[in-house]
Amino acid sequence: MPAAASLFQPYLTEDHRGLQRDVEEVVAAAIAPLAPQMEARGPHTDREVRRIFSETGWLGLLISPEWGGTDAGHVAKTMVLAAISQVSPAAGAILQASILGAAPIVERGSEEMRRTWLPEIAAGRVWPTIAVTEPEMGSHVRGMTTTARRKGRGFVIEGEKDLIGNAGLGDVHCVVARTGKLHEPRSLTAFLVERHMPGLEVVHRPLNGLYGFSVDGLRLRQVHVPASHIIGEIGDGQDIALLSSVVWGRLNLAAVALGIHRSLYEAATRWVSTRPRYAGHLADLEPVRRRVAEMKHRLMTVKLAVYHAAFLLDQGQPCDAWLINSKLTAVRAGVRSAIDAQQLHGGHAGRIGTPCEQLKRDIDLINAPAGPEDLQLKFLGEQALGPVRPEWSVQHATRRGARRRAPAAAAAGPDPAS
Repeated sequence: MPAAASLFQPYLTEDHRGLQRDVEEVVAAAIAPLAPQMEARGPHTDREVRRIFSETGWLGLLISPEWGGTDAGHVAKTMVLAAISQVSPAAGAILQASILGAAPIVERGSEEMRRTWLPEIAAGRVWPTIAVTEPEMGSHVRGMTTTARRKGRGFVIEGEKDLIGNAGLGDVHCVVARTGKLHEPRSLTAFLVERHMPGLEVVHRPLNGLYGFSVDGLRLRQVHVPASHIIGEIGDGQDIALLSSVVWGRLNLAAVALGIHRSLYEAATRWVSTRPRYAGHLADLEPVRRRVAEMKHRLMTVKLAVYHAAFLLDQGQPCDAWLINSKLTAVRAGVRSAIDAQQLHGGHAGRIGTPCEQLKRDIDLINAPAGPEDLQLKFLGEQALGPVRPEWSVQHATRRGARRRAPAAAAAGPDPAS
């Protein structure tokens, strides 16, 4: 790649560009041919995408090499998810949901838990999910009613979760349940629940878009979980849910939205450039050119917001506000550009199965996960006016830095001065 080109991609290293080429090859050879089939089948749980991604190692992008991953970082993950989502938003959503599902184990799992599960996840043999949301509580995490009560040396979980990405695809679920009194700060605990544990049921609740991506419910009826399956400590559940959502989830979703936005922009420019009008094409008309220019402006803004947040996170900087802003900006701008694309397509935008119609449905579904727009604004308001809270990105950086320093210290041997 010419040196001048790097000025327009300042966050990408040569390693990133090598990975980018690999992603483009997989997407072109395997995902692009599959995407129309996924869309044509409507709501379903696609397992072929899982098979394809399991062979790439991309579930291990944020897992340490100690556990079989590559620890390529958040810029690399953003690049991968955006490239996939540009061709198939559902495929991008499938991958991001299980990258997110690994977050509780990576961030707070015991050494034994990491040793047991992370190599399996990095190798694509086990796909995790995170199950926090409930049918009645939504984003009100502390109000959840799913309970975990002690029984013998373990716990029994009872309750129901909803809107769980990859619910029908996952092998192990990080389930956050109540172990203390309602609304108390440390009243929630996170557990690993394996797919085949008696009493666990997937409740299918199809969405009106992202076809192939399972966003279903989990019903837990007297599910017995051993104490070894507690993630972190008793009472860490809310912290684990928020850390996973802020540091991993929002940026994941922003990357998917960026990919969808790129596809919307390409569909719109292709349409106006080939649609005849008078002696030329729609693209020759000034109102059309202005609308396309607005789409390009938004797309450029989103790319900067998303990659900047990912870069700060990789550099270990406090950046909660940037992570929250990345999703808010990406979804807001993507929805606005979807409306512009509809206007440019006219009545054809309503034809079922057209790119414009599909992408509008898909971008709309990126708003709610990890909290809708109002929740992002609430967090940004707290960043500006208080109350001041510890930054989740700092916790992530501390943990990741310690992991990276440990192998280097072991390789260096004992300190001669000690």
